[in-house]
Amino acid sequence: MKGGNYGEKMTFNYFYGTEADLFSFYHIPKALFTDSYFKDLSSDAKILYGLMLDRMSLSIKNQWFDDKNRAYIYFSIEDIMELLNCGRNKAIKSMRELDDETGIGLIEKRRQGFGKVNVIYVKTFMPEKTDEKRFDSDNHSEDYQAYENLVKETIDYESLEITHHDDMRQVDEIVNLIVETVMCKNDKILIASNWYPASLVKKKFLMLTYSHIEYVLHCMSGNTTKVKNIKKYLLAALFNAPSTMNGYYQAEVNHDMPGLVR
Repeated sequence: MKGGNYGEKMTFNYFYGTEADLFSFYHIPKALFTDSYFKDLSSDAKILYGLMLDRMSLSIKNQWFDDKNRAYIYFSIEDIMELLNCGRNKAIKSMRELDDETGIGLIEKRRQGFGKVNVIYVKTFMPEKTDEKRFDSDNHSEDYQAYENLVKETIDYESLEITHHDDMRQVDEIVNLIVETVMCKNDKILIASNWYPASLVKKKFLMLTYSHIEYVLHCMSGNTTKVKNIKKYLLAALFNAPSTMNGYYQAEVNHDMPGLVR
């Protein structure tokens, strides 16, 4: 018997070239499944919301911001049909569930005219408070605790405590920075010398997962240059993590095993 208790040990192949894209994931906020407010939202609509959040990355690349610096996306019914592998009726139904006029209000459509694809604003899944007392110290503390709990749940803080026990001081700094950024009241947030709409930055930060935090920790440990402004460095690393993580690890594989990469 080979391979311990596994019987005849199998030989697994490497990832080559574009196969590394298998490490790319669509992220759906856990709150859509755990918060009672979203209990009546269908699974298709929740998946669609995750797909739309992922599409937000194109907003940065293509500078799709309106005159109020609000990020928007283009997402046609045909896009939904293709990505959800469904018919037109189901695609329309899923879109209507998310729409602010016909559904729960997680997206807002703006019509551009006959024959043109609608502009879609993807809204945060954390409700905006309108209470006049929202800024007092007690409510601020409650809000902070709520966001901290949400962030810790999303990044799987308990697992990080096990796998990165020696790095928890940095992890706590990262959690605090994420919460601080999400609670920022400014219209824009400065990331690596560039100003971005606060709504876009907050969406990206609330979608960070265990893998992204681990990646940022890995980048920090491998950085041989003295970081003068750790907050600025972390903001940029966290903001870019979803789009740079896969390429970073692939480059390391190419460097460590050049003869095995085609």
